[in-house]
Amino acid sequence: MITTRLNRLLKAYRIAKSLFGDANRGRALPGPVFRWCHKIRMAVWAEIDLVRRLIPHIRPANLKQENPMAYRTEVNDAGESPSASSRRQDDKAMRDIISALQDGAHLRIHPKVRRAAIEGLPEKDARNGRTISAHRCKKLAKEGIIREVAMDRYAFNPDLELEAL
Repeated sequence: MITTRLNRLLKAYRIAKSLFGDANRGRALPGPVFRWCHKIRMAVWAEIDLVRRLIPHIRPANLKQENPMAYRTEVNDAGESPSASSRRQDDKAMRDIISALQDGAHLRIHPKVRRAAIEGLPEKDARNGRTISAHRCKKLAKEGIIREVAMDRYAFNPDLELEAL
């Protein structure tokens, strides 16, 4: 017996899993996708436990048991920590970010997601919307490569000598 809620949760979980591909291609922010998928997964397991209690002839051995709190690590499927994957993603995007900043764009840090996105380029520019972590953005500001022009908005430092890069 499968409840209607479980069917909806399973459909939402499939949609969340499909967003992983978008996150890997840089079309979606990975953090929110991973958190959303994890929340749905926990809700699916809670619903399965509820259904299992309603059906007396199902033994626990027939269902895959998972205790989410028993084994908790802060690594992804490849065994990489979140900070390492964020750092790798930032390294890949830095070339586009710096060239966009040199062309007059600016970085704006999203307050909830804590990622800095490129803004101010023409709509068809492929660099528009590329992101780096807020930590990397603040680090670039400390190094003097970019400077804060408004609250959580950064632009290329015009006083910077390009030979230093």
